[in-house]
Amino acid sequence: METLSNVSGIVSLFDIDQHGRWSKLSESANQIQWGWGEIACHLFGDGNKDYRINAMYIEFENTALIPSTPSYERSEGVEYYENLALSATKDYLRVPLIAAPAKGLASGYSNLNFNQLTFLAQTAGTQGTHGKTFSDTVNSKVYGLALVAAPVWSDSTQDLIFARKYYATADQVMKQASSQIGVSWVEKFK
Repeated sequence: METLSNVSGIVSLFDIDQHGRWSKLSESANQIQWGWGEIACHLFGDGNKDYRINAMYIEFENTALIPSTPSYERSEGVEYYENLALSATKDYLRVPLIAAPAKGLASGYSNLNFNQLTFLAQTAGTQGTHGKTFSDTVNSKVYGLALVAAPVWSDSTQDLIFARKYYATADQVMKQASSQIGVSWVEKFK
């Protein structure tokens, strides 16, 4: 029996200054969640474009300390993010992609037109999904991300998680007063 091991992603975090300039802060690999299979079945089997990847979750904690990164399994989905409502300090921004994903060709492939997608998003707003403030004034630190299919934008309980990423202490990003945090997420299908 074969297993799919050739779906992989690289996530880059950026500081976006008040002039819209993106400066790279870090780059690292993500974990593909089991939810990717359900997304693929809706897209490939039903042709249902409502299940395209169209959002990101940007997870943050309001603390003067260093946020601890959770352990997480490939089987976890939206229920993890729903449970953040119980936290006094953690929440997430549910943001739409900035534009349609850009198609590209991963290095080493010349017989295809494209086999990778680049998704872009950035922090927006001053309040997380569960109502916690996202601001430099409360020491909001971004420590996790998720790439998401949101088939019904008005109902986040129907979201499916394609991939997740958490950052070690050195790569967590504090919200700055004069800038936003940008995300470039490249997924390769090899």
